Amino acid sequence: MRALNRYKYHLIAVLILITMLLMGVKTRTSQVTGAPEELPKVMSADQLEQALELIPEENVGLTMAASSDIREFILNVVKNSLSEEHQDYAFEIAHAVIVEANHNQMDPLFLLAVITTESKFNVDARGTHGEIGLMQVLPKTAAWIAKQSGIPEDFDLKRPSTNIRIGATYFAQLRHTFKRKGRRYVAAYNMGSLNVRRLLASNTEPQVYPTRVLNNYEMLYQSLNSSTTTADVSSRSLASVK
Repeated sequence: MRALNRYKYHLIAVLILITMLLMGVKTRTSQVTGAPEELPKVMSADQLEQALELIPEENVGLTMAASSDIREFILNVVKNSLSEEHQDYAFEIAHAVIVEANHNQMDPLFLLAVITTESKFNVDARGTHGEIGLMQVLPKTAAWIAKQSGIPEDFDLKRPSTNIRIGATYFAQLRHTFKRKGRRYVAAYNMGSLNVRRLLASNTEPQVYPTRVLNNYEMLYQSLNSSTTTADVSSRSLASVK
């Protein structure tokens, strides 16, 4: 009993510390609600720069789209594209798309277009040649990219955020290799750099895969512009009512 009395203040201190730690974990967990405002802001200058490499500005009104806050749009695209069983990945995917686009000075809508083309947002997608996940990355390509980029060797390509990180890093390298020539670096992701160079040596520009990706890309911008215009009209209408 004396021993208990002797250490009772220590026990109380430990209990208080445990309670505070548990409250802290609860608070940190509750802070992530999956709202668009919790996503990183898109670097609009980088977004616009890549967009202009890929599609004519007059087709999609890029200047207007790139200057708006598109976080909610990105999250909605992901949610609407995922199957019901994969909805829990929506925020992680949207977050990874924006983070990797910002890091690699790319347009997050371009990454969404690639994911749409490659896997149609099927997290469990498997390709005929062993490609894995949202961006259909080959394990050997992933291992090479990871080694160059400082990604831990025990990466899991089935994890959406990891898959997007490696796919985006690979795209950034191809973009540099082909001097930001849009159709060329897009094609190289699908058919390999060597095959693209062979086509170019015969005075032929790659067509099929880039066309599929860029069609999806333009559709995203058309949808964004439509939603931006609708929101703008709605806000003006509300203002007139007030």
